[in-house]
Amino acid sequence: MKQLLSIVKALSDPGRIRILCALHAHGELCVCQLQEMLDLAPSTTSRHMTLLSAAGLVDGRREGRWVYYRLADEE
Repeated sequence: MKQLLSIVKALSDPGRIRILCALHAHGELCVCQLQEMLDLAPSTTSRHMTLLSAAGLVDGRREGRWVYYRLADEE
C-alpha cells in the first residue's frame, strides 16, 4: 500500500508527468537536459526527481558531476 501511495503522489504533479514523458521519448537524460527542456528551476527538478526515484519510477546513475535518469525497468 505504501508503494502505491508513493506512485500516486509522484504522478499527481504535471511537472513530474512531463519529466516521465520526456524520459519516455528521449531515453536517458541528465538533470541539466531536463531543466532546459522543461524550463524548470534546479531545486524543482531535484525535488521532482527525488519523488520519482522514491516511487521507483525512474533510475539514476552518476557519471562524474552529472546525474542521468531513465525510466525504471518494469519488474
